[in-house]
Amino acid sequence: MKYKEKNKLKLFEQKWFKLFCLVTFFSWLFYSTYKPFEINKKELVKLTVTVDKGWKSGGSRNPIKVYFTVKEYSNRFGIYVGGIFGRWTEVTENLEPNKTIIIKIHKSNSYKLNKATEIIPIYYLKNDKTAIVFNEDKFNEGEKKSNDRLMGALIIIFLFSLWKILTE
Repeated sequence: MKYKEKNKLKLFEQKWFKLFCLVTFFSWLFYSTYKPFEINKKELVKLTVTVDKGWKSGGSRNPIKVYFTVKEYSNRFGIYVGGIFGRWTEVTENLEPNKTIIIKIHKSNSYKLNKATEIIPIYYLKNDKTAIVFNEDKFNEGEKKSNDRLMGALIIIFLFSLWKILTE
């Protein structure tokens, strides 16, 4: 078996190069994924609507976890995971057919109303019995918790990768 001398290693085989690439990649990854998604209450438009056909799940890999249609508009509305973090039952109970609810959408999405192919995210849900299911503050908290879990996973992967390179 042949052994290479340390000075004869190719550039991409050297430990310092691997460390540089690892730190650069994860720096870029942390920077690109850490964008706090916060909703400002002043940028929301309030709508009173009646649920049409109930709700449908968006799937496990979709950031919009629940879809529903209303009688007043032809588009669909969606709820991001941040809005319903840990509160699925309460949300789905309020999205039964013929229930009147109050929702808030971002004003930039107002032009998408009545476009059948559009899904407009909501950031506020209140039922007709004046119980707030979630609001902008709870949405922002849920988004922060989701982002914190992602950052924790990335840090663990970074540490394992760093350990692998250093122990070679």
